[in-house]
Amino acid sequence: MLTDIDRATELLNDESVTIVEIHRITGISVKVLTDARTAKDVPSFVNDLKYSEVIALADLYNDIQIDYLNKNQDNDFYKFVIRIGDWFDESIGIQEEYFNSEEGMDDDLMVATAVQTLNDISTKDKSIMLDLYYSYTRDEQNMM
Repeated sequence: MLTDIDRATELLNDESVTIVEIHRITGISVKVLTDARTAKDVPSFVNDLKYSEVIALADLYNDIQIDYLNKNQDNDFYKFVIRIGDWFDESIGIQEEYFNSEEGMDDDLMVATAVQTLNDISTKDKSIMLDLYYSYTRDEQNMM
């Protein structure tokens, strides 16, 4: 899993995205971006940026990754997000059914709430969803 620093560094090392494009989307000054690209140690330079700048770079990196997956992989990322959303909904429903069954446990509704919280957190964070997507595509056969 990549950290925000890793994502920002990857973006700055990607010569296919111009400094002007990064500036236009993130609002980070062209001078700062140029200095970052030419730094001997890009991760250290990125580590010294403002938090908001690192997040803006990481978000742009995520957006580029998602766009690539959807355009070049038959909307795979979008399909994965839908699939995970369905799984969360199903898991919540199962916990609610357990709670109402004879085998139900007192904490089944609390587990359902925890699963809902995981759903809310993961679907709002592109970095988490990308990490889950890459884990899914890389490791789906390793679980058997």
